[in-house]
Amino acid sequence: MADRGYGTFTTAIVREIPGSLAGEADPPAEGEEREDTVDLQKARDEWTTYVDTLRTLGLRVITIPADEECPGCACVADTAVVVDGIAFVTRPTNPDRRKELKAVKEVLEEQLGAGNVAELRDIEATLDGRDVLFTGREFFVRVTESNNNAPQSPTRRMPSRKKEKPAPKNDAGARLLARVFPDFQVTSLYIQGDRPLQSYLSMAGPDIIAAGEGEDAQRVIEQIIEKAEYKYKVLCLPEDSAVDCVFVNGSLVHRTQEEIPKSTEVIEAKLADLKKVIVSNSELAKVGVTLSALTVFI
Repeated sequence: MADRGYGTFTTAIVREIPGSLAGEADPPAEGEEREDTVDLQKARDEWTTYVDTLRTLGLRVITIPADEECPGCACVADTAVVVDGIAFVTRPTNPDRRKELKAVKEVLEEQLGAGNVAELRDIEATLDGRDVLFTGREFFVRVTESNNNAPQSPTRRMPSRKKEKPAPKNDAGARLLARVFPDFQVTSLYIQGDRPLQSYLSMAGPDIIAAGEGEDAQRVIEQIIEKAEYKYKVLCLPEDSAVDCVFVNGSLVHRTQEEIPKSTEVIEAKLADLKKVIVSNSELAKVGVTLSALTVFI
């Protein structure tokens, strides 16, 4: 499977949106304003349009029913990382979300075979799938510093320290990711706050990293430029929310001009050679649900 090229997939795993979604929210992107109420039907319509879009891009879609006890279950990307036919079932930071893992694991085992599905079993470790960015060449993982006593062993490459720092909360999860995917460099990025890595960055094409122009996003991209094993083109977008895009089978799926007016102009100008598919995510975004969060690609 490794020779298919970055962003080439055959299957998409998605999960239906529960009625309890309105109570689940990630922190907003820098400069992003959100309304307090969510039109559930409109959110489900956006989800349906996105899923139909995946089908038009040649993907077979596997849909897992919603679980009303798990408001965030539609954000299926937090539950697994899949590369080259190998899946790593994560252990989300929020304990309540770990109930979502069983259904996703069962689907992955059906599609890939049980021997190709690893699971994060270390009860001291956590990892959210949206804290992982795979570029097609290497992994970047968001870690946050904490005052706990977790071991400070590096993943495979960590910034040198002249003095002791608090142990990262999910460093163990990053190290286990490196064991599951030994052929790829795994690099830790130190990021404060609660926003997932994929709210700052996304892959807008082969070797193209999209990043918001906000200060937080720029600090993250500076770390990547410093630590990356490979060279990437960086596409800076005026709205941080514009990094909510997905590169699938040669097409870039991104949000509407009404949602990201300034960034749409940049995308059209800088990525003129890429096919673009535009979908709305305005309602889902009110509770921090991004396009990239909605799918596990195989």
